[in-house]
Amino acid sequence: MKTLYERLEPEVIEGLEINKENYEHSIEMIEIALKANTSWLNLKVLDVHHILMFSDFPFAKIDSNTLRFGTNIIKDEE
Repeated sequence: MKTLYERLEPEVIEGLEINKENYEHSIEMIEIALKANTSWLNLKVLDVHHILMFSDFPFAKIDSNTLRFGTNIIKDEE
């Protein structure tokens, strides 16, 4: 089973990489949380908030399923 980090959408990875220079510690904490989990439901609310904030995720793509299940942030498992 792949970790959440391995299932991130390319635009989310790109956003995290862009912000890593300015917010290295925060991005590292996000990466630790994503690499330690295989289910979005295991993340803390603060983890989800940080993923949205530091990946520059477009607010127009955020809906209730994004917050609850990671829709548009992680790819469905194949």
